[in-house]
Amino acid sequence: MNLITYFSKQEPILFAVEELKRLLEKAGIEGSLKLVECFKDSDDHQILLITRERYESLSIDSKLPVVLSLDGYSIVKQGTNTWIIGEEPRSVLYGIYKYCEMYLGYRWTQLDQEEIVAAPLQEQEELSTFNPTFERRGNIIETIDDSTFINSLIDWGVKNGHNEYFFTFFLWEKVKRYVAPTLKKRGVKVTLGGHSLQFLLNEIGIQSAKQENIQFFTRDKEIQEKVIQKIVAICKENEVISRISLWPEDVGIGEKNASDFMSNYILFTENLNKSLKSSGQQVEVEHIVYNAGLSWNMLERDNNTNISSEVDILFAYWGRNYAESIESQEINQQRASHALKDWNAGATQNGRNLTVLEYYSDHFMLSELFPPLAKRIDEDVRDYRRQNVTGILNLIVPPHVKDHSRELDKSYPWKWVQHFNNYIYTKLVWGQSLSASLEQYFQIYASDSTQIKEAFLFLEEIISPHTKWNVPLFPARVVDPEKVTDMTERQDVANCLNEIGKFFGQWDFEETERLLSTQSKDISQSYTPTELANVYFYFLKTVAERNLKEWNEK
Repeated sequence: MNLITYFSKQEPILFAVEELKRLLEKAGIEGSLKLVECFKDSDDHQILLITRERYESLSIDSKLPVVLSLDGYSIVKQGTNTWIIGEEPRSVLYGIYKYCEMYLGYRWTQLDQEEIVAAPLQEQEELSTFNPTFERRGNIIETIDDSTFINSLIDWGVKNGHNEYFFTFFLWEKVKRYVAPTLKKRGVKVTLGGHSLQFLLNEIGIQSAKQENIQFFTRDKEIQEKVIQKIVAICKENEVISRISLWPEDVGIGEKNASDFMSNYILFTENLNKSLKSSGQQVEVEHIVYNAGLSWNMLERDNNTNISSEVDILFAYWGRNYAESIESQEINQQRASHALKDWNAGATQNGRNLTVLEYYSDHFMLSELFPPLAKRIDEDVRDYRRQNVTGILNLIVPPHVKDHSRELDKSYPWKWVQHFNNYIYTKLVWGQSLSASLEQYFQIYASDSTQIKEAFLFLEEIISPHTKWNVPLFPARVVDPEKVTDMTERQDVANCLNEIGKFFGQWDFEETERLLSTQSKDISQSYTPTELANVYFYFLKTVAERNLKEWNEK
């Protein structure tokens, strides 16, 4: 008998209690529950769930010192008792999942799947402490109007240590009733914002063109105040909202207007911050810096733009070559890295935080030639850690389905495909090594794990270089030959696509084609991991061959 003892009725701890009991019983271990005010030893094997502050207040002989950062947790073995101690309530939840992973053999690798697959540890360390490498960890969800999928991302993400989910205002309005309860009981917070200015203007009864919205931050203060009050009202509706990150529309700023624009935009976010604080809400505010429309004026700071001491910064460099590190000597990457260091140094000096937005699961940025990015993510995480950025958020975007798309394009299991990069990112921002993360992930392929792992790692080398053409071909990508008018890059693009086709040239996809011809509606739920990997490989081969043909015809 295991006695699950807990010291608080805070919702994330109550959820952790339910989850631990469920997971013990699924593993064949009976558990009972007990809410207590103070610690009493018993003959039962107790698993005690508690926050660090409460643990330190208890009178316990030979209490072990527990040092935790934000979201950190410790698993402490003392006699027949096991303490799961979290820095805050949601950390207790992280702790019970880690306990079940280590000592019961649970794995949460794929979305919507929970397996006991590993041999559990036989001996428990007296003290095991886990602290995340970055304070902010989670997904940005802009356009995915699918509450079932979003809830599965949240459930899986918290089991693996996420603490934040970012929604545009308009997407949140559509899905909040379905996903807010999922977030609340896990103690996980929401950031609202993104390219939502048009939505907010519509909400206050103002219709305007996207281009006109760029001028919003430099003109009518009365309209700005109405938008601010609308945001304040939205935040009051739901306690899971903890941050606002409203971005300008995705349009580049002209050179002559850049300095005034950034200063006024930052001032707007500061005014929003003041209004939220004066309304009594504990909601943070940040502004974005990024190269909208490949304009550098919103990413690089000029001498007239001061770094705020009141709001945080989200840094997003669109146009990265994901075959290269952020320390690459390529000219655009050098400029982006210099801008990152400049904003981060100023934020640190002013007592503010900078978080990086990365596009590891973005099927638009990375296109249908979607590369595994395990090595790139590993190097990025180490580079960002050296620079002491506060967090890394991973953007998830579906593929862009064109009007003339084939049936294969429409059935492509992108949710499954993007998850590899999301998995690696999620493990690495908690400080797990790349080798351990890869070993755990590829266990799902059983006897095929070595072959598929080698294919994923090699595909990163030959596919990720296509992202370097996102800038010279902008707004087209390698997979948009019909939009390209400048043929300067044609031969190099053709060589890249040809190399992908050659890699798959000797593969036998007969079984995959048979499966696809009889596919069910939900491929990712119907196929084995190996079958899904082969669908992904087949899709890469097909997209590369199709686009090579179209480039050559031009």
